[in-house]
Amino acid sequence: MVAATVLAIAGSGALALTRQRDDSADPRGWPAIAGMDTRAVIELARRLPLSESASPDQPWCDHSAEVAQVLSHDFDEERVASGGGGTVLWGSDLTGTWTMVLERPDATSCVVASGVGYRDGASPRHFFTSAGLSG
Repeated sequence: MVAATVLAIAGSGALALTRQRDDSADPRGWPAIAGMDTRAVIELARRLPLSESASPDQPWCDHSAEVAQVLSHDFDEERVASGGGGTVLWGSDLTGTWTMVLERPDATSCVVASGVGYRDGASPRHFFTSAGLSG
């Protein structure tokens, strides 16, 4: 989040705008499967098939390029940071959403958590923590 400060320059009638980065974030997030800890969702997602050939109560898994395209196009999210164990944070300052993705070695990615409260400049650590991960 960018905080703006407006200063009036005495006698000139002009305004000066200064910006400073606010590294605080208050994300809210949820695991991809209700009632299941994100770490458990990740362990499950490591062995799931693509969603087109799986049950509807699993996290969305698809080819990594397809997941990236959907997050970018449909949610205006971009890749922000990588965490441990193949987890990747995606986020959008425009929509305020974030998504935690597990990238597998077989070029499959699975959405394991998502939430709201994303702001550019916020530490990715806040979002990994919100998802129940150490990042």
